[in-house]
Amino acid sequence: MRLRLLFLTFTCCSILTMAWSQRSTHSLSDKKQFLQLAGQPLSSKYGNIASIKLIVDTKTEKLYFISSKYFRYHYDFVTQQLFYPHDLFVFNEENYSAFSKRDYLLANINCNEASGMYYIDLSVFDQMPANRIIQLFDAVKANSYFSEQLVFLLNTERLIALQPELDKRIKTATPSTIYAAIDYQAISEGKVKGRLRFEPHLDSLKTPLLATDIVFTQATPEYLPTVRGLMLTAFQTPLSHLVILAKNRHIPIGVYTRLYNDSLLRSLDQQWVELTILSDTFYIKKAEVSLGTPTAKTVHLKKDLKTVSLIDAVALNPKLAETVGNKAANFGLLYTVSQSGKFKVPEAGFAIPFYWYEAHAKRSGADKLIRQLIEHPPLDPDSLQLQLKAIRKCFTKTKVDTALLHQLEQKLDVSGFRTFRFRSSTNAEDAAGFSGAGLYASKTVDLDDCNKTISNALQDVWASLWSYEAYIERNYFGIADEDVAMGVLVHRSFPDEAANGVAITKNIYRDSYAGFIINVQKGDVSVVTPPAGVVCDQLVLYPANELSAFKRTTEVITTSNLNDGKLVLSDNELELLQSELERIKRYYWKYAYYPRINEQYDTFGLDLEFKFSAETRELYIKQVRIYND
Repeated sequence: MRLRLLFLTFTCCSILTMAWSQRSTHSLSDKKQFLQLAGQPLSSKYGNIASIKLIVDTKTEKLYFISSKYFRYHYDFVTQQLFYPHDLFVFNEENYSAFSKRDYLLANINCNEASGMYYIDLSVFDQMPANRIIQLFDAVKANSYFSEQLVFLLNTERLIALQPELDKRIKTATPSTIYAAIDYQAISEGKVKGRLRFEPHLDSLKTPLLATDIVFTQATPEYLPTVRGLMLTAFQTPLSHLVILAKNRHIPIGVYTRLYNDSLLRSLDQQWVELTILSDTFYIKKAEVSLGTPTAKTVHLKKDLKTVSLIDAVALNPKLAETVGNKAANFGLLYTVSQSGKFKVPEAGFAIPFYWYEAHAKRSGADKLIRQLIEHPPLDPDSLQLQLKAIRKCFTKTKVDTALLHQLEQKLDVSGFRTFRFRSSTNAEDAAGFSGAGLYASKTVDLDDCNKTISNALQDVWASLWSYEAYIERNYFGIADEDVAMGVLVHRSFPDEAANGVAITKNIYRDSYAGFIINVQKGDVSVVTPPAGVVCDQLVLYPANELSAFKRTTEVITTSNLNDGKLVLSDNELELLQSELERIKRYYWKYAYYPRINEQYDTFGLDLEFKFSAETRELYIKQVRIYND
């Protein structure tokens, strides 16, 4: 007997048999009628959302609830059903402007099944004034069955500023309220067959996971295991290391908060199933056993082991990736762009080439163990762990070459700084097709702390090339172990940060649509590996255009729960961040050497890490790599 479980009621059979002839109505009497009109929202920033379009004709004062399945855009409805005579440019200019005289008030009504909340959602570019918002809200409330559950979403900085005025007349909700109510999130869409395993805590797992497993877990793991599919109970930011690795691997991953509370799901534990992750729902059903696993083709990397001298940031460029690794090479490109920009890269930057890693491997005897691992890889995880541990021990127990230490001590001592970051920079990370996010180590050096020495940092960073997680990830992608090498990027550290964050220079929530994704947090609390229960600012920055009165627009998905509900960055800081991200993206798109560079500018994405200094509130951008999706 084939079992099929559908957990989100928007996909129920009644929708499939809807009366397709019904394209709009002036009132909504029950949920069945709402679902007959509902489709998915144009943006996938929230999961488990059903959406219908909404128009108030200001000339006739008629209200239209409109099918999102039949009419993708409001303009389609007004031209086809209301005989609107003008082109799209005029329509946008007249009906999204700040002027109160409009032909139409335009919005969407979204319903989150998990909370039962209905919320009015304006286009982020809509400059609708407060009196019109109140008019729109009152019309919907008077003609719908969900009047008590209806709220107006404050989804932009402009609308958040209007909250005191709006709250006097209507019920509003912040993006964080909506975010807290959702119960589903698609991280990486897809379909896969495998054996289902409920494993609450992957980081303390006793029984090894297999490549044929589909894992349902509770806590966010420190590392993404090489399995066929994964579901969690904890929401993820779109730029976390786990999400970046998931998209890089193209395996289905989702979040469902009630994963462990569903008896039907639990009844499938240890059985073979087919899991399908979609943007707004997931499906699971019993399946036949499927033992085959994909075999990656061997990928060979280039490495230059002849360059001995340290290389300053001013001389780093993409051509040196084979000498110092991709992270350091990209840092040099960032440095070049910063010279004509309004951002900085961390000062005192330079790179330690592969030569010194290779020399240390030979001096320590690690090279012999690495050769043994390559020629005779162990078949079981425990033996592999022991061999990798032995390799790392060779790196950490052998003294670093005194000539190199002397060079580094002199260079750091004259820099004017006392604390530094020694960061991994391999030829097997930060590349098109392989991000390697979070696989390798970075260490702090403090010239005044005997426990945070140059030697300790070098040993630990070099050794991290042979961590279990890094080895497994490279193996998954078929990267030849004999080709990998570790360089080190060095720059001054930031003991006190006002804010830190990550950015993607494309809109991952809406295809072929402008917008940069920003995740930013107060202080130095991590965005990519946040503590349990900590939420950061999640924003979409839209460039100025005619719809937004040629002003930048910030869409708020959720706000930090460490900053009293306020945005971590000021309006001026967001403006600066967007303009400098645009500058970097254009430079990379035009000059960088990556093979994906031929794609369209709007769909080309970079993944960057940034921070604002606590002392000066200056913008620093410390890392950039291709966004692999």
